[in-house]
Amino acid sequence: MQKHEPYLVGVKLLAHLPLFFACFVVFLPAIMAQQQPGRVLMIGIDGVRSDALQVAVTPAIDGLISNGFFSPDALNDDITISGPGWSSIHCGVRSGKHNVIDNSFAGQNYVQYPGWLQRVEELHPEWSTLSASQWSPINAQIVGSSADAVVNPSSAAQAAQVVVDALANGNPHAIFVHLDDPDYAGHAFGFSPFVFPYLDSIEEMDALVGLMLDALESREAYTEENWLVLVTTDHGGIGTSHGGNSIEERRVFVIASGESVSPEWVSRDTLSVVGAAENCLGAAPLLSFDGSSRASVPVHADFLPGANGDFTVECRVRTAQGADVSMVGNKDWNSGLNPGWVFSFTYPSGPGWRVNAGDGASRIDLDGPPIADGTWHTLSCSFDRDGMMRMYTDGVLSDEADMSGLADLDVGGLFFGADALGAYGMEGVVSEVRYWSEALDGGVIADWHCSPLTMAHPDWAALRGHWPLDEGVGDFLEDVSGNDHHATNEGGLWDSDGVSVQWDYSATPRLVDVPVMALAHLCVPLEEDWNLDGKPLLGTCFPPLPDPCPEDLNGDGMVTVVDLLLVLGSFGQACTE
Repeated sequence: MQKHEPYLVGVKLLAHLPLFFACFVVFLPAIMAQQQPGRVLMIGIDGVRSDALQVAVTPAIDGLISNGFFSPDALNDDITISGPGWSSIHCGVRSGKHNVIDNSFAGQNYVQYPGWLQRVEELHPEWSTLSASQWSPINAQIVGSSADAVVNPSSAAQAAQVVVDALANGNPHAIFVHLDDPDYAGHAFGFSPFVFPYLDSIEEMDALVGLMLDALESREAYTEENWLVLVTTDHGGIGTSHGGNSIEERRVFVIASGESVSPEWVSRDTLSVVGAAENCLGAAPLLSFDGSSRASVPVHADFLPGANGDFTVECRVRTAQGADVSMVGNKDWNSGLNPGWVFSFTYPSGPGWRVNAGDGASRIDLDGPPIADGTWHTLSCSFDRDGMMRMYTDGVLSDEADMSGLADLDVGGLFFGADALGAYGMEGVVSEVRYWSEALDGGVIADWHCSPLTMAHPDWAALRGHWPLDEGVGDFLEDVSGNDHHATNEGGLWDSDGVSVQWDYSATPRLVDVPVMALAHLCVPLEEDWNLDGKPLLGTCFPPLPDPCPEDLNGDGMVTVVDLLLVLGSFGQACTE
């Protein structure tokens, strides 16, 4: 239409006023209810175990949790490596679709399954998008040139500062920032809620999150912009590594906070409860471990026999879990070669139990029968340092091997329910832990495997520690041997009947849900042919309106009421599609 035809504009507008008002009245409630596109700040903190996050002092993240959606039991239900993990967090699909199975990114299929920032840019090229990643492969491989600003800072602090500057001086709509330090700390010191350098790194990241949140909330238009803050991680860890299928590696967290988010805590459910079983040593209160708890005994010379000192370890165990866990031991169980000893299960999931001993260069593994049956078993192993290492199940010899070639097994204190790094945690009950400074005879082990310990025991003088673990309350665990090697309960639960729980994670989020939540908040239509694996857990924008208009109102090239309807957003869109 020519600019010098105002009369025709008016005539056409008046001609369609009845239709305009009919449509407007019918769909006004839907228009008013429709969510307007918000903005997203997605913070990825690499390698953070969920249980460690809850132990660490994190006031900034705690503030997000208290006012938003939080799941401490989300899962990486795919490959627990950074390349596949961050691909899933960006693309909303698992490795079977994006094809990333390791950190080489070989065979990636981002053409068919692009990242969420690319989908935002394709729909809204006028919006400002930013990706700041401390781990550069995220930008180099996944994001590429699909964001307006792509920055690879050399430190977590610099990554956070990039975001602070963008929020203070720009007009961003979608931001992704990656902080890598906890993953470095986990590989160096151990992924565990009991490893202080690892917890320190998480707390340092929380301080950076706080800086970014301060910058966000200081924006002049903050209250009008409807920001969604998403915080997650790509994997957990066990020992000093990740990449396996243990719950310590798979269990992650998802946080979503913003004005439009209702507070909600989504936890795992109880799958099954294994009832109490008869215990020949009585039914006193028992210490139950849930996979993320343990008990510890400080290092002492009594537990450091050197290269030649004999010793025996005994305990009572009740579990229905035959996973690769540490029931009782003194070592980092990330490798069987690591110095020390441990009672565990045959790798990776039993069914038999195992005693491992290593000196850093060599290892010995003794294998016993299945014990993950929900009933009580007495586990014993005698270590004759210049002779045989013998394991006993309920007083019966199960396996033996010459251990004279092993060197020093000394590494520190003792741990029940998890290993020295707080990893490989078991789900079940441990009681009656006994440590002797002699290699007990098999006949003595058989005679006393289900008898309360008294001074009548023929090797009483060699008893160096005895922990019944029957206090029933608190964190103090008494050594009743008289040697005062008292233990500390670190998160174990007291149970009067020794009930053990198996967990159901079916209702908790997955990593692939995170980018879909971001896209939904930005009002990006989630097309069926995208074939996403994730779900918009916080809901989506109002669904597209039905087509109420029987004709193509803007098909004549004239300015008509359609142009007014387009101002109303999706209503106008519905009338023209």
